[in-house]
Amino acid sequence: MRWGGIAVLLLLHLMTPVISAGPIDSGREGEIVGIAAPSEAIVHPNETVSTYITLHNLLSVNQELTVAVNDMPAVLTAVNLPLSEVLVPNHLKQLAFGITADASAGYTTHQVEFSITSDYDSSFLQSVWMNVTVAPYSNLKFGSQGVTELTVDEKVRTGVAVNITNNASFADNVTFDLYSQSGWNWGWSMDTNEQGNAYLNLETDSLSYVYLWVDVPAVIDGAPLEGTGPRFTLTGISGLDRQTTSWAFDLLMNEKRNVSIDEFEENIELAPGEDGRLNVTVRNVGNIPNRVNITLQGLDMSGNPLTGYSASDRFNYSGWTVALFGGLEEIDLLPNESRTIEIGIQSPVEFSGEMNVEVQVFANGAEYMTKTVRVGATINRTTNATLTSVESGCMTLKPDVPCASNITVVNTGNSYNTFSLRVGKVTDEFSAIVPQNSILVQANQEKTFSAVYINVRNQTLAFTQGEVELELIDDTGSVLNTVTIQVRAAPIVQWSLGAVEEDIGPNNRLSVVFEVRNDGNAIDGFVVQLQSSHSVPMGLIPPDGAVYEEDVQYPRSFQLNGVPLGSNLTLRAWIDLPTNQTSNGTVYINTTITSIFEPEGQMFVYTSKADYIGTPWQNEAVDEGRNWGELGATAWAYTKAWSGVVFAIIFSGVIIYKALIVRQQRLDDKGLLPYQDIKTDANDWMKQYATEAKPQETVEITAAPQQVSKDEFAAAFRRKSGNTTPAQEPVNEELRVAASLILDVRSEQATLQKADVLLEQIQTGAVAKPHPSNESLPVKEHQPSLTVRNDPHGVMPQAPQEVEEVAQVPLPSVDKPSEDDLEF
Repeated sequence: MRWGGIAVLLLLHLMTPVISAGPIDSGREGEIVGIAAPSEAIVHPNETVSTYITLHNLLSVNQELTVAVNDMPAVLTAVNLPLSEVLVPNHLKQLAFGITADASAGYTTHQVEFSITSDYDSSFLQSVWMNVTVAPYSNLKFGSQGVTELTVDEKVRTGVAVNITNNASFADNVTFDLYSQSGWNWGWSMDTNEQGNAYLNLETDSLSYVYLWVDVPAVIDGAPLEGTGPRFTLTGISGLDRQTTSWAFDLLMNEKRNVSIDEFEENIELAPGEDGRLNVTVRNVGNIPNRVNITLQGLDMSGNPLTGYSASDRFNYSGWTVALFGGLEEIDLLPNESRTIEIGIQSPVEFSGEMNVEVQVFANGAEYMTKTVRVGATINRTTNATLTSVESGCMTLKPDVPCASNITVVNTGNSYNTFSLRVGKVTDEFSAIVPQNSILVQANQEKTFSAVYINVRNQTLAFTQGEVELELIDDTGSVLNTVTIQVRAAPIVQWSLGAVEEDIGPNNRLSVVFEVRNDGNAIDGFVVQLQSSHSVPMGLIPPDGAVYEEDVQYPRSFQLNGVPLGSNLTLRAWIDLPTNQTSNGTVYINTTITSIFEPEGQMFVYTSKADYIGTPWQNEAVDEGRNWGELGATAWAYTKAWSGVVFAIIFSGVIIYKALIVRQQRLDDKGLLPYQDIKTDANDWMKQYATEAKPQETVEITAAPQQVSKDEFAAAFRRKSGNTTPAQEPVNEELRVAASLILDVRSEQATLQKADVLLEQIQTGAVAKPHPSNESLPVKEHQPSLTVRNDPHGVMPQAPQEVEEVAQVPLPSVDKPSEDDLEF
């Protein structure tokens, strides 16, 4: 079954050249059937040709369509008609049938009518017209048969000619057509051509030539390869019966040798004495495998070849070295295959210069098609460096004690360089000394300069910070880099002890006066301590701002902070000489002054001494008596100090006493009944017996009062005063005590609850902590000793005694609360 279908298809294709196909009808909107058929059919006498009508079911239901002959000449006969076919919706069907011409049919064209009907609509009738031509046989032959191969060169217009013979019994008007799948340009070398076709009128048994030309393009990217090319087919169409005859020819490309330079690096920058490579990509653009020849030609600044230097794969010139790498000239390159070569260039050890090279490339056998490119190299010297410093002691600088800094340089440029150091910006209080010699450093090498010394000027305040900037200078005088060293002046603690004055007064007391000066560069403080060889009264007189132990009558040590630079301070100390010793002797007093900032380095100990007289020899001493002036001054000082306090106490007592009297009187007045309120004073009891001048009474006659009954008066009084209320019973004493007990218990519970909340907060961390700025004074070891003080003359002031407080005014009772009713 399959072979039968294939055979039918082959027969249809063989028969279609004699049928001019073209649609004559198609489905239109609203129609039920779409129709298409060739407009012409050509048949020879006594021959049957196949033709067809294509039907299209435009409905949504099946319908049976029938093709039949409606009008046909007698010399023609329809084969296999009428013909019916059922078509499903929207399907196409080609109904094939045959047309036969009689042997006696004349050569002419007949118009044949076919009808189309449908079983869906009995009124549907559609006619199809077809021109059937009865024609004689044609017989055209080309002079060359099969496929002809022609060798061509690129970029050449190739002419082609072939003869054709008309062996038919009738003259034939032949139409020629040329077809090729390539895009090569072609045309006709004939006068009769139109719209891409050529025409030739051939008589019976005549021979003529067909002329045409083809432009052969250049070989591009190795194509077409040698011996390959496109095929062209020349077809002749007979004007008698539309029969065709063909001839084919191949245009085969000839050998082509060529090379191209696709990519190249034009220039490279080199450091002095450095080598680098430039990449150049070459490609075989010929159509045969071939080798590539590569040479290098040095050029001068003008682009001309160097004198005395021919093209080669390596040369040296003025310190420059140029060489070819990766040429592989002995290995073939296939068509369109590329290869990357390297041009190596090494520069001389100089700071400037350039080299130009011409790369020459050609394919073997095609030296006349040499390709060239120009490449080059330029010396580009870069100068750069990094500086690092390592200091020792530069954050604790003292005058005339410089610190040393080691400066290390790393040459990050691309050539050797000579470096030196120069002092840049420096803070005013500091100075720096750099080494005067320069050092030679190769590329990527690291070297260290001689030490740089930094000093601080005298009289510079302690902790003064600054910066010392050092600049790195190259051999051109340019600043390549800088490094900044942080410096700071160290504190210098220097206290000087000036004049010391000692004096023993008439009260047998030794007074010592010191002068202390801060000659350092830091705001410092000091601690003064007083020690004696004997246990006698002694003490220091602290200056303003000093810190000493609280509640000490005679301080023996104090601390003074923040003493300015260059300031003088006067320190005073006193000591009572012994008077109860049985023998004469000497008292030694040590006054120690210690710096706070540097206690170990700055400590002064001044020793004072004074002789005292033993008890057996004291009677011989002259009693100078009491110093009444000093006692008076002391009494006046105490009076001034306590007068304000005493006056305030007296004034407050008077006010409180007056308020208490007024309050007591008001309480007494509230307790009196109306009939007990006596406005007269008891001291004026005699006034009640005094006779007073009475004014003359004026007799006034008034009307007699209205008499009311007792019941009416009582009723009127009740209306005026209201109803009487019965007296309330007194509260039960047990209930009052129980209520007081409940209130006390609840108050105690509320207090305990508040205490529990506070304790819980303390346990969870909400504990008050001391301020971080608080500093505790250093613990001083105390050595207790027995102190015996004798004051036979009563010179030493007596210590104030605590007086027991005695209430002078009646205080309010605490048994029951009373409101504060003080009035002034």
